[in-house]
Amino acid sequence: MKNLQRRVTALAAALSLAAPSAQAFEAIDTIGWPSRGFFPAYPADETRPTGIMLEAGVMRDDNVLRTETNPQSDTITRVGGAFRHEQRIVGRQRFRLDARGDYYKYDHLSDLDHGAYALGGGWLWEIGNNLAGTVTAGYVQRQADPGETQANRLDLVKAATVGGTAVYLITPGLRLRGGLTGYRETRTQAVKTESNAVSAIGAVEYVSPLLNTIGLEYRSTQGEAPLTVGTDVNTDYVEHELAVVAAYAFGAQLRMTGRLGYTARDYDQENTTQHNFAGTTGRVLLEWLPGYKTILGLQVYREPRSVVDVAASHMIVSGVSFGPRWAVTNKTVLGAQLVRERRVFDGDPSLAGGTTLRDELIHLVRVSVGWEPARFWQLSAAFDHGERDSNVVGRDYKFNAVMGNIAYAW
Repeated sequence: MKNLQRRVTALAAALSLAAPSAQAFEAIDTIGWPSRGFFPAYPADETRPTGIMLEAGVMRDDNVLRTETNPQSDTITRVGGAFRHEQRIVGRQRFRLDARGDYYKYDHLSDLDHGAYALGGGWLWEIGNNLAGTVTAGYVQRQADPGETQANRLDLVKAATVGGTAVYLITPGLRLRGGLTGYRETRTQAVKTESNAVSAIGAVEYVSPLLNTIGLEYRSTQGEAPLTVGTDVNTDYVEHELAVVAAYAFGAQLRMTGRLGYTARDYDQENTTQHNFAGTTGRVLLEWLPGYKTILGLQVYREPRSVVDVAASHMIVSGVSFGPRWAVTNKTVLGAQLVRERRVFDGDPSLAGGTTLRDELIHLVRVSVGWEPARFWQLSAAFDHGERDSNVVGRDYKFNAVMGNIAYAW
């Protein structure tokens, strides 16, 4: 049952909150610290029932609004903190709480000043030795993607999720897995937009004695794609996906996780402005460990995606990313990442009548360094260079951002 509990805990780890406005300091917030057990050479520090983190950072961005002409540079200051607590309630039942809040201050574009936060809670339950699962809920407030708004205005996005999962071991080598999730996302400021979805998942998986897994997963989603409040376009859709899912370690140096399947999204038949989607989708991550202190990661993905940040019911996103990470010592880590992503904005209500769909290509180059000079203290710095090429006039951009951060993580 210990292995089952470990897998259920991994499912609940989705509530371990990243930065609510991740686009601003994402390079800092995704550093793989040796003290967190990211590298095999260094064991993770003991996990306490309660964790607290306080931080402060600064960023210089030479094109904050991601515009093609007259880019505006600015200095962004971030201060914030996070709290995590996990406690056994009774028997094998446990409760987990996560909270994080950050305030972003812009020196010149003060209209963008905002607070971002994320709250999450979960009940990790077990019944006997073969059945376990989670019940979770979360709420996030963040600033809409500046690459989409391209405007000096506050445009907050609020998202709420609630769901549950269950895993049942039929035998030590065969398990059933299921889940149900509800999601609601809204933009509440300049552009009032909302999106809703309910998704159900069922899977059957084989688990080897070495905990390698392979299985078949089916997902069904009913929802309403992002739609500006007050318009009469129908964006109700049904999406089905059948995929092979796997997690496999090819020895101690090569490991793979991923899914590969077929996805079909169908909009209401009365809707003549949306574009149905059907095709191969998936996401595969390969990690090669040439040594105990180095990780080379390669990720390839293709999927339909609905987010209220964009002016389309969905976009088809396909991309590849590669990134090496190296723990120079048990206190110092270096990282880099190269990303190439294509976004086709399918189903845009404003492009009815044969107008060419928006098609954009994004490139990102990222380097980062982290240093833990003393226990609980983390100093980090990073540099981002990004470019976007679009077939829509005014949406090309280039930007450079350099950032630094200090955190106390107890």
